[in-house]
Amino acid sequence: MNELTPDITRYGNKSYVRAVHGTQFADMPQYVEYIKRAGEDVPWTAAERGTHRPTNKPLPYEYYLDPKYVPDEIEKIWKKVWQVACREEDIPNVGDRVSYEVGPLSFLIVRSGENEFKAFWNSCRHRGRRLCGDKPESGDMIQCPFHAWSYDLNGKLTWVPRWEEFEQATPKNYSLRPVQCDTWGGNVFINPDLEAGPLSDAMGVMPQHFADCPQEDRYTAAHIKKKVKINWKSGLEAFLEGYHVLTTHPSGMPIFGSTYTQTDCWDDGKASVSRLITPALIPDGWVQNDISARVSLDLFCNTYGLPLAPEGVGETLAEARAYAAEKTVEVHKANTGVDFTGRPISYLVDMHQWFMFPAFFPWWGEGLSWWYNFTPLGDSPDECIMEIRWLRPLAKGAPRPPKVETVWVDFHEQGRDYPETGQVGYIMDEDMENMEEVHRGMKAADPGAARPILATEQEIRIRHFHEAYMRAMGIEL
Repeated sequence: MNELTPDITRYGNKSYVRAVHGTQFADMPQYVEYIKRAGEDVPWTAAERGTHRPTNKPLPYEYYLDPKYVPDEIEKIWKKVWQVACREEDIPNVGDRVSYEVGPLSFLIVRSGENEFKAFWNSCRHRGRRLCGDKPESGDMIQCPFHAWSYDLNGKLTWVPRWEEFEQATPKNYSLRPVQCDTWGGNVFINPDLEAGPLSDAMGVMPQHFADCPQEDRYTAAHIKKKVKINWKSGLEAFLEGYHVLTTHPSGMPIFGSTYTQTDCWDDGKASVSRLITPALIPDGWVQNDISARVSLDLFCNTYGLPLAPEGVGETLAEARAYAAEKTVEVHKANTGVDFTGRPISYLVDMHQWFMFPAFFPWWGEGLSWWYNFTPLGDSPDECIMEIRWLRPLAKGAPRPPKVETVWVDFHEQGRDYPETGQVGYIMDEDMENMEEVHRGMKAADPGAARPILATEQEIRIRHFHEAYMRAMGIEL
């Protein structure tokens, strides 16, 4: 093995990176303070801190496990909130449409004009047959495959075979039932509640923070949907904190400093959003004495497909981060035509992950340009779907690559079983090892103590999620 090629298997070994029992830290600054100490410019987006401090009690496990709460969640959350349904590129041409499933609900999303989208309850007004199935569809009309009742792309009823037998079936009375539909950053959102406020109210500060990272200038390079035997809430909670990296993602610890993760929450009663930032090329506090800046840089380059640094380069944290950022710019420019010259190092290499209640995770910057979403599956509290997209930047004026096929990973399968999932699949598998055991462990808990205890900072975003959930559900504890 070349001396400049690190043995990544060593650093992915759980026994190697295991923290020494009893280890604590006298000084563990959060992200912004750490970057300042390193003499690096801090982006204003990272420096602007969320000030909301949730004070609620944690949510008892019964809300994850008892089927009696599923109908309440459907009525009070999924029928009442803005939620991401698809990406604009999923339906690129007028007449293209997809279904969006959440629990037992189903909605039809259609591109009704060149830059116009509509959404409807995915149910024919005649006898209820779903109008759009599990695969994308297209056409200049929406026609029910059962009896051919037909609607235009705006949902208007246009034809009923043997119309004379349906006296009440007028376009005014029996057109498709609409739901609110809006877009942000190339994402299409719906809200079944026609009386709900606009999407902008639910997003809070997010659009402002993403202004220099436009999500509409991206395309889906990989799209994964994983069926998981967990409740949707416990699934997403795993991604609201970096506290689990210590034992769940050992291969990332020499590259990403989870112990320096910054958490921020914003809440004005309408928007419930939060963020975490984890620095790259800063070895995790748990292994900081075992990993040099150069080893961290080599592993980062290996993981991200960047050229390894020449001998003698990257021996300090500042040098390592600067080299990785420089090569990230060069690789993007060569591969995508997008020029990130002048962007902060933080934008180019660090992980900036956002969350919008109830289940949407967009990422800012190029460190990890992913997008997560979690939805309940059917009527069961024990099953959900984790949706993952890898969003790559697209040069201005460049044609969009062809739409990728969605990779469905079944309950018993792993992401690594599907080569097209790439790095995302491996990281997903690491998380799944814990997530299903968490759900089983909740069921195994003593009923007299069936509630989590949450850290004040590392798990504050979970506290915030619980607060928003309880507010939506009308729960007082």
